[in-house]
Amino acid sequence: MNSSPVPAHRDAAPLLLLVTATVVLYAVISRLAGFELHYDEAQYWEWSKQLDWSYYSKGPLVAWAIALSTAVFGDGEWQVRLPGWIVHGLFLAAIYGFARDLQLERRAAWWAVAIAFTTPMYFVLGIVMTTDSLLLLFWTLGLWSLFHALFKNSNVAWYAAGAAIGIGALTKLSIGLLPAFSGIAVLLNRELRPQLRNPHLWGGMVVLFGCMSPVLIWNATHGYVMFLHEVGHVTSTESKIFERTLEFLASQLVALSPLMVALGVMTLRHKPEQPGRRFIWSLSFAWFAFFVVKSFEGKIQVNWAAIIYVGMIVLLASRIDQLTRLGRALLVGGIATSILLVLIMLYPQGVGLHASQFAPIKKLKGWRGPIESIATQVGDIDFILTDSYITAAEVAFYWPKRVPVYVMGSTDRRFNQHDLWPGVDREQSRNAAIIQTDYTTLPEPAISAFERCSPTSLVDARDDGGVLRTFSVNRCENYHHIDWPKPQYY
Repeated sequence: MNSSPVPAHRDAAPLLLLVTATVVLYAVISRLAGFELHYDEAQYWEWSKQLDWSYYSKGPLVAWAIALSTAVFGDGEWQVRLPGWIVHGLFLAAIYGFARDLQLERRAAWWAVAIAFTTPMYFVLGIVMTTDSLLLLFWTLGLWSLFHALFKNSNVAWYAAGAAIGIGALTKLSIGLLPAFSGIAVLLNRELRPQLRNPHLWGGMVVLFGCMSPVLIWNATHGYVMFLHEVGHVTSTESKIFERTLEFLASQLVALSPLMVALGVMTLRHKPEQPGRRFIWSLSFAWFAFFVVKSFEGKIQVNWAAIIYVGMIVLLASRIDQLTRLGRALLVGGIATSILLVLIMLYPQGVGLHASQFAPIKKLKGWRGPIESIATQVGDIDFILTDSYITAAEVAFYWPKRVPVYVMGSTDRRFNQHDLWPGVDREQSRNAAIIQTDYTTLPEPAISAFERCSPTSLVDARDDGGVLRTFSVNRCENYHHIDWPKPQYY
């Protein structure tokens, strides 16, 4: 039985506490686990030092947020991550508001928060500063606003939806799935189709494009590289379609927690009767089908589909009071399993694994010490050349002092943001360190670009389980212009 809505001011204090507790918890976890910056975080930090209206692969919001945090608190790991922790707390608060608006019950809303907070995929994404946390927040606000506009006849909600989706586009273009699929759903629904004549809907569209205009204008002046990069994601790989799809489904099963998936399938297998819930249900399964089909064309990273489960979590929470005994057992067991999976992901040594054996954690370890050791070995240099944007980002962040860092031209890599920034030719006659990961020989263009290069030593990044990665380092003198090879794909 639904209860009457609780006044909004009664929700403010517990939600503020939720956001604060989220920030504190993530700060403690990062500290105890000794997490260093993931290369994506280090890359976005690099962007924050060269602020722009957009960037090669993502919108500008992540760089703007890091720039604000580091301007106030200084450069450091927690300073880079602080905006992400705050945003993840706000995402949980938005989940609460959405679920409460759908069910009109605080209990259902808190269940939605509990499920979202313990979902392994969401929890791990919340620890690091990535575009995914920002995207999850604005996706949730956008979907919630569309529900309010379509099923509660709120004209203001159209503008809120436009703002949420438009600002979300300043994070990742994948938020375009929200208006695209929602538009198709409205066109196919006879009862909703009259909304297309609502001037406030089109006013919301104006707000949407106004908010995302920095990305559109920047891309128009930079060869639409972000769109070319997105197209590159759907390029077929060598693995078979069946293997890619099976890998995608298996990764989602683990990332969402198997028992929670079982509960979701059992609870949400039937289409809801209420129009608003049916709308969210249909969109959620349509988005899931989209990613399954997308897996036919190329590898799907586990986090790409994170946005599509927001609606499912809200719908699942609205059914908690109607669960059978089996359903309640799956709910309790599912949340417990989710927490266990999170602990294993964060502290794999507890089950006998080491960072070197566990890919997600491996990327958060073994950067600071080796890079500081390399800096001591090569001595005073004017700039750094690396073999990839990954190495470049980590070296730029952990090098003891600020020096220019560049990525060598090569036909064997994708374009990246470094290809849009001023290049290494402004370092004429200067000395450099060339740092490569897991390579022991210099590429021929790099040898040709210097008067002489001398290898120092191989530097291993290790943990108790073995080698995380190996850096090969050369000190090179007297750079001169060469025509570097160009990347061949986006």
